[in-house]
Amino acid sequence: MSNDNTPSPQIEQEHSGTGHNVAGDLTIYNIDNVDLSTELAIASLIGCWNEKNSNDISIVEALIDESYSSWVKKVRVIEGLDNSPLVHNRGIWKFKDRLNTFKTVSSRLFDPHIKNFKTTVTEVLSTIDTQYELKPENRFAASIYGKGFPHSTVIREGLSEGLAIIATAQNDLSNCSKGIGQFVASEVVSSVLSCTDWKLWASTQDVQIMLAEAAPDSFIDAAENAVSSTDKPFDSLFAQEGDGGITGRNYLTGLLWALEGLAWSPELLSRSLVLLGEMDNHDPGGNWANRPSNSIANILLPWLPHTTANIDLRFAAFNALKREFPDTAWKVILQLLPDNMRTTFGTHTPTYRKFIPDDFQKDPSDEEYNKQIVHYCQSAVQLAKQDSIRIAELVDNLANLTKTAFDSAIDLLDSFASSNTDDEEKLSVWEHCLEIRNKHKKFSDAQWAMPQDQVDKLSVVIRSLKPTDHRLFNRRLFGQRSYDLFEDNGNWREQEEKLAQMRNEAVTSIFNDYEISGLLEFAETIYRPDLAGNATSASGINIPNELMKSLMTNDNSSFKQFVSGYVWSKNHLEGTPWVRDVITNWEHDELIQLFLLLPFNMETWALLEATLAGNETAYWESAYSNAYHCDSTDDSYYAVDKLLENNRPLAAIDCLSRVLNSDKSVDEARAITALLMAINTSESSKSIDVYHLSEIVKFLQKSDNVSSDDLVKIEWAYLPLINRKSNDDIYPQQLENKLASEPEFFCEMIQLAFRSSNQEEIPELNESQKNIANNAYDLLDSWNTIPGSVTKGNFEKDTFYDWFNKVKVSCEETGHLGVSYQIIGKALFASPSEPDVCWIHSDLAELLNRRELDDVRVGFRNAIYNSRGAHYVDPEGKPEIALADDYKNKANQIELLGFQRFARMLREVAESYQSEAESIIERHSKRQD
Repeated sequence: MSNDNTPSPQIEQEHSGTGHNVAGDLTIYNIDNVDLSTELAIASLIGCWNEKNSNDISIVEALIDESYSSWVKKVRVIEGLDNSPLVHNRGIWKFKDRLNTFKTVSSRLFDPHIKNFKTTVTEVLSTIDTQYELKPENRFAASIYGKGFPHSTVIREGLSEGLAIIATAQNDLSNCSKGIGQFVASEVVSSVLSCTDWKLWASTQDVQIMLAEAAPDSFIDAAENAVSSTDKPFDSLFAQEGDGGITGRNYLTGLLWALEGLAWSPELLSRSLVLLGEMDNHDPGGNWANRPSNSIANILLPWLPHTTANIDLRFAAFNALKREFPDTAWKVILQLLPDNMRTTFGTHTPTYRKFIPDDFQKDPSDEEYNKQIVHYCQSAVQLAKQDSIRIAELVDNLANLTKTAFDSAIDLLDSFASSNTDDEEKLSVWEHCLEIRNKHKKFSDAQWAMPQDQVDKLSVVIRSLKPTDHRLFNRRLFGQRSYDLFEDNGNWREQEEKLAQMRNEAVTSIFNDYEISGLLEFAETIYRPDLAGNATSASGINIPNELMKSLMTNDNSSFKQFVSGYVWSKNHLEGTPWVRDVITNWEHDELIQLFLLLPFNMETWALLEATLAGNETAYWESAYSNAYHCDSTDDSYYAVDKLLENNRPLAAIDCLSRVLNSDKSVDEARAITALLMAINTSESSKSIDVYHLSEIVKFLQKSDNVSSDDLVKIEWAYLPLINRKSNDDIYPQQLENKLASEPEFFCEMIQLAFRSSNQEEIPELNESQKNIANNAYDLLDSWNTIPGSVTKGNFEKDTFYDWFNKVKVSCEETGHLGVSYQIIGKALFASPSEPDVCWIHSDLAELLNRRELDDVRVGFRNAIYNSRGAHYVDPEGKPEIALADDYKNKANQIELLGFQRFARMLREVAESYQSEAESIIERHSKRQD
């Protein structure tokens, strides 16, 4: 020990070339004549652990061969040293610079240590996460269900990194058998990943990056075996992704990042790409950006490749992908064409494998970039030769090809046009060519537009590809968007009229050659049969009455849309006289079907009543309620009354919303009736428009003509749509006021939402009871109206305490006192201030200070934390520091009022924000290091 009179323990460095220190340069943690270097060496193998987790303790004990309580005392001595390599924070142990520490003490490790480590790591990383016993949509709440790993995630991280370290730094294991580090790493990876159960691959996603670095070839071998196994684990994981919301999850991110990391190596590039290609072959697609094909595209990105392999090796790797998985290669190559992938978030870079040299140049030279573009453009043309779908997609990318590749693509299109390929396949290519030609013709002045000579070449191909059968080439006129068919940038109305004339001519030519049966066959092949029906009417083609009746009642949706367009146009062109002439001798059901195709307006309804003489119920039970067809508010109200008479409250609400939108007001009585009827309606809920409904409720809340009882019923019925969590623009005002003014109602909601502490067994609830309980909980959870607060900043103490005391008595009897106090405490967070006295009214501060009201303080504290909501994490922790200062100041004000318990709680909040700020700063500083 050095004798400098320092009271703290000291480290002595010894340098010798004998005994365990064959390396000749070992830092010995010799503290007060006790050598702790071996303890530190084993700790560096473990890396990190949570001593609050008993299973972590068992894992550590399996490696140290003594009790944890004895061993950790030595580790704590090391942690207490100046410049200690260890960090301890709230039970979690980690290293500041683990790799450097490992290299320092690694000669204290021997074969038995490494073999013992192998056994332990294999057992831990083979453990299945029990959250996968739950349905995918419930896994986000796994901890609530008591599911998860028995050990902590930090020890998994530590052990997997330890495996990568002994493999990549095995030369530092100077007292172990040569090559044992890589041998053990390969054995562990092969053993852990030998299982092809999807649960194993899901459970190891957090450590797969490190397993890949530990044993790259073994990792790829295992993944190749899994992806091709009959168990199809990756198919199962893809299928469980979900939609990307709170319950959705990508279960293959770890594997994708692992392979991205390995692809930095020239020797592993081809294997990684082909494996990613095989995974893509199993990928059904989804909402997550992390997909195998995207990983490949990022790796090969011409303007910023994420591999150290040279260009020739990259081309070779892509050729291997193209040979084994051409469909994936096609997807990737389209992304590699110029301008198709302008941004990248990069790929995972390895931590311990030195695949990336220090002098690696990320940005390619212009020559290297151009060489790649030429190669990939020509490869795209070659790959497209294999089928018409690819040729059509190639056409969409013509503007992104090099000049030489463009000419090759034109040659390919010429060859395709003269081939014996089916006309249906040629049709798709022809339509794509037309769309691209028109786009570049309309925007010829745009910087991205193709040169005129290329547009001309494409026009020649278009003439060659055009089908001879007008039933084929006229399909495009009846597509989804008319704008895409405009060939010029001229007057919109003129272009629309020109397009309508083209549709009329198309229908006429088909009718002349194939009669009405040909038109019906054509209607089945197009996206908008109703447009064909419009054109049929506009062209003067008459559909016989019997056929029209047959089409209206046919199960074929194309026929129904066709006749709908025909009837609509006929009525528009010829009006009521045409309808009267047509419906002679029609049966009741046939008449109903016809009237359902007419505009939703008074003219239709007048003819309906005159024709059916009071027998029009079937119409109102099925009519599509488009109130924008109505000419006046009175007409809309007529429709509302009819719809309500026929139990169509949701349709009536749509009509009322149209009136509200145009008149800025709506008849309150009709609105109340519709909303209350809709509670128990049998109408499909798919027809409900949440925005329209909430706007009507908002109007009623502001109206002086609506009773509080009606508002309470409406707000309760539609609470899931108008509570503060679902809608920022509206909230259940009457219900919240009722909670604050009627203690009996507050207690009733508490009893509905929460189980009594007097109940020993949890009662089973049916669906209706669950919905009521959820409603009550949501109402209480968002409630912040203080009893006794008449206006903002005004507070009546007597009113509040009268309410509070009644709640106390009632909830104490029913076994709901604690939870009611927490709800009250949460509401008090919105307490009014007391001018010139305190930021919170002193009477409420006094309540929050009472010894027996700890649950009220708990609710208040929870409201403080919840008030932040989702927020950006500042690396410098400035928001947290500001919050800490704010609550320190508030605590000081409360202390000056003599409310010490409330002040203490506020100080605890301030301390938690200060601690959070320090943790954020520490985390981000480590990342920068």
